[in-house]
Amino acid sequence: MTNRLLAAILMIALAGCSSNQSISTGSVVPVSSELPNSHGLYYYLPKTALQIELIAEKRVQKAGPFYRYAQRYLNISDVITEDKDEWVIVDAQVTTVGVPDKSKLFRVNSSGFPSMAALNLTEEGVLLGVNLSPNKDAPALESPKVSTKPVSLADVNFNDAPLTEEQLIKSSTLAMAEELAKEIYHLREIRNEILKGEMETGANMKELLAEMDRVEKAYLSLFTGKTVTERVSAFYHFLPEPEKSINTVLLRFSDRNGFLDKMDVSGTPIYIEVEVAQTDSNNYVALENDKSPNRRGLVYNNPAKANVRIIDRTLLLRSQEVLLGQHGQVLRLPADLTDAPGVGVELDPATGALKRVFNSQH
Repeated sequence: MTNRLLAAILMIALAGCSSNQSISTGSVVPVSSELPNSHGLYYYLPKTALQIELIAEKRVQKAGPFYRYAQRYLNISDVITEDKDEWVIVDAQVTTVGVPDKSKLFRVNSSGFPSMAALNLTEEGVLLGVNLSPNKDAPALESPKVSTKPVSLADVNFNDAPLTEEQLIKSSTLAMAEELAKEIYHLREIRNEILKGEMETGANMKELLAEMDRVEKAYLSLFTGKTVTERVSAFYHFLPEPEKSINTVLLRFSDRNGFLDKMDVSGTPIYIEVEVAQTDSNNYVALENDKSPNRRGLVYNNPAKANVRIIDRTLLLRSQEVLLGQHGQVLRLPADLTDAPGVGVELDPATGALKRVFNSQH
């Protein structure tokens, strides 16, 4: 905890002791059940879930109907000769999201209206803070899913090539290819004449050249084929508990079929590794007894550091340091700090860590 934060806590605590204020007190007690067991004000501290976004590129290649004649009529050898699609993972992102830790349920008891009674909670009952602005919210955990339906071979066609009736009624594929090759050369000749100023185009020269480029590319694709590349994201979540060192399969991936279930052995495994730093991880609230000097203050997490790695077989896709609420300490704020009205406390919604203490009336 920084010196600045300690100073703010001390100033607010002293302000709460003013003799001309009405007495109001609050206390926070742990609840042994996973759900509230009577009427009252309750909150959960979060445990930290990892949300992993895997980003892949799907590349679809479709051979043009005249690829066999590309070398003969256009002197082009670099063409697609067969239909295929392939996947490759290009990136991974890791974010943290808080979910209720059912082993850390607390009940708030109060006399009067201390700041502690003005809790800000998520829809699931996780504590965001005390006396925060109404628009304070927490990110939600994405359900496992693929972001969009990826492009397929059936989606790729050559309908943008403006074929004329004369071209379509040719007696053979060879004749059609020859006719289209002549049209490509004809378009190039016209473009050169326009650029040299040998042909009048009026004020629409730029639009005319752009349309000629589009038509030529459409005709060329009938020989060279088409490649469509699309980025697709898949979201997974993982809850690192209770072990401090984890290495497990998150999903499987195939260069043919993309993202697969982790039990589908037709793909290769994508691993997640979590290594929690060896540090004090005591729940000091659980260790309290009747003689403990402070049994009333707001309870929060002091999360532990961990390193998360996402690995594609032997290729490291992502290495990132995160904070995990479930592996850290459980502590209390000073008991009198939130007895005074107007005291604000903000916690990290992903970890339950103390972010700031402030006076909301200033």
